[in-house]
Amino acid sequence: MLYGRIAYRPHMDNRRGKQSAEVARKTRHKILEAAERQFAANGFGATSLREIAEAAGTTHGLIRHHFGTKDDLWRAVVDDFISQMLARHLPLLQRVEDDDPVALLKAFATNYMRVSAEMPEVAKLLLKDCSEPGPRLEYLLARILPIHQLITPVFEQVHAQGHLKAHDPDSFFIFLVMLGSTPFALGDFTNAFCSEDIRTERGIDAHIRRVLSTLFGDGD
Repeated sequence: MLYGRIAYRPHMDNRRGKQSAEVARKTRHKILEAAERQFAANGFGATSLREIAEAAGTTHGLIRHHFGTKDDLWRAVVDDFISQMLARHLPLLQRVEDDDPVALLKAFATNYMRVSAEMPEVAKLLLKDCSEPGPRLEYLLARILPIHQLITPVFEQVHAQGHLKAHDPDSFFIFLVMLGSTPFALGDFTNAFCSEDIRTERGIDAHIRRVLSTLFGDGD
């Protein structure tokens, strides 16, 4: 009987450990979501960790435990966005040798815009905190460069086929970033000029079609 009790404890400890890990994961997620909203609404300088803690329904101490400083948390928000972008794009770009490069580049652009529509606060955050030189702009550029590098070979194939002649890889990327995400960040402004609500699936689809048409032309 004593042996049975001793043998059973590790099972209980493992279960508690899994529960604790799940609680920690959910807490981190809530903090990231709250930080994204607060940074987007107020900018880095006007946002405090205590405000983020209140919005996340947690404590200032737990934020420091999971993320460290406010700078660390801001970087974690950017990292989360970049990781979601890469998760969407890598399966596509790994097929670069097999697929039509024009279709592949359009799929990349579509994925970028869909993630931007799902996370409009990130574009707001970038507009507020990365419009001037400084450590946050430098961090963003360093983190987003791998995405730019991933699509450059695809762009070059498309360019060699006679498409996108007005662009080089850099100008294409910045056009996509600005056209693809800013209207979602400025949703109310965008909706004042568009017949479809940019926040709805129909509005997102319409915006994606317009951007693809602008970049690639109706005939492409």
